[in-house]
Amino acid sequence: MYSKVFYKRPKPKPKTESMMIFLCIIASFSSMTAAVVSVLMVMLFPTPYCNTNANTCNAAFSAYMSATQALATKLLAENDTIVFDQTVSNWNDAYSTTTGKYTVKCTGMYTFTWTICGDAKKYAGGQLGEWGTYLMQGTIIIGAVHTDTEEWSDHDCSTGCVTRYVFSGDEIYLKTGFYHQGVLLKWVRHKDVTHKYKIHQLANILYVE
Repeated sequence: MYSKVFYKRPKPKPKTESMMIFLCIIASFSSMTAAVVSVLMVMLFPTPYCNTNANTCNAAFSAYMSATQALATKLLAENDTIVFDQTVSNWNDAYSTTTGKYTVKCTGMYTFTWTICGDAKKYAGGQLGEWGTYLMQGTIIIGAVHTDTEEWSDHDCSTGCVTRYVFSGDEIYLKTGFYHQGVLLKWVRHKDVTHKYKIHQLANILYVE
């Protein structure tokens, strides 16, 4: 006596579902790629980043020091705020060229980067440039950079980069640190050397939601 066994073949998943899974994987990979590129290209431009679940909130600025402002740095005392008096870009006017402080508009993860150059030339009997700087979040030190020129015409530069979670209303700024003498080097002095150094004396920020 034989019995028949009936096998019911499962219905194939709709192609649309498979396609959605595939697109989801591609989207995830693209998001990771965009995040990496954003970090690498922060000094050049913000990489477009699409996140439909995030609130729209853009933040970016780039500032530098004029020749007059750079020369005036010889008058700075310890713990004074370093003011970049010229802006290349300033989203929402969040950076003040008067106070030298950037006011955070949107809570989130930010990357801050700054370059300081000591002028290897004495002014009015002054000394060669040597500078220590602190990146501040309110009253908290979140980064530090030191640069030191050792001989005439040997300009020295240092760059700092900090990624930090900050809150709306926080003030981010640079101040003179543990030691400084001489003056800072103005941006224009190095503009014609090479395009790589066009960022001398710039303070930049990029925020990606």
